[in-house]
Amino acid sequence: MGEAYKSLDDDDKRILLAVESGLSSYLYVPVRVIAKKTRIPAKKLNERLDNLVAKRLVSRRLGAEVGYTLTTFGLDVLALESLVNRGLIQAVGDRVNVGKESDIYEAISPSGSRLALKFYRIGRTSFRQTARLRPYITEREIHTWLDESKLSAQREFKALVELSRLTEYVPKPVGYSRHAVLIEYVEGQELYRTKTLNDPKAFLDGILQVIDVAYNKVGIVHGDLSEYNVIVAYPDEKPVIIDWPQYVYKDHPMALRLLERDVKYIARYFEKTFKVKIDVDEVIKRITTKESVSTS
Repeated sequence: MGEAYKSLDDDDKRILLAVESGLSSYLYVPVRVIAKKTRIPAKKLNERLDNLVAKRLVSRRLGAEVGYTLTTFGLDVLALESLVNRGLIQAVGDRVNVGKESDIYEAISPSGSRLALKFYRIGRTSFRQTARLRPYITEREIHTWLDESKLSAQREFKALVELSRLTEYVPKPVGYSRHAVLIEYVEGQELYRTKTLNDPKAFLDGILQVIDVAYNKVGIVHGDLSEYNVIVAYPDEKPVIIDWPQYVYKDHPMALRLLERDVKYIARYFEKTFKVKIDVDEVIKRITTKESVSTS
């Protein structure tokens, strides 16, 4: 990705921005619209568009009127450009994780801090599955999968900003652009890969604290919590809860059901893997009646 970004000049970036802007009105933006927005001469514009197609930053549709749309890679480059220009990123490294709906790259800040750059890929699996897990998608008019990925990044950044002020058990957000969220790099591994913990009860208490804080102080429910989106952070072995874009507000009709689901999934995993058992009904009662929550 870094090489593709460095290879672009100002005209290339203007074209990508023009295509992105045109997608609010077209599935494939006509060349005449791109020309009007960029004011690049026709011959030069066509050459540049051919080059961007070759680099897989845009795709072309032939027909009575030739049109172009951004690829996810093209949107990646635009997001990266924005984050670099705002002084949030100095360099981007290798891809470190691939999920069902996101790709994560390691990045470096201008001060040398390690960051994680998460690009959303909503709809990579299927629309039906995505809509089931993310109710907000069916509640808004979304034009494309790119728009849905942008919305997911915006929602996750918003949730992390509010949560990180109240708990240490979520990643600290740094910024976002389009479909990309920039957060602190968490050194560790996913909970589902972890078979032993020094103090599983304290670890579970940390997870329950986040659920409680999210519900009672931020007013949201994670909605998809499991061992797959909890990180065991090193070296102090603390929980870090990730993947927040599908949250629902506590007054949502599905909120209580999703809260119960989150607690039950985590409780079942800890009982099965670490032999730590909690009274799920009691924990949910404490959360919803604003009492302090722990496994004790």
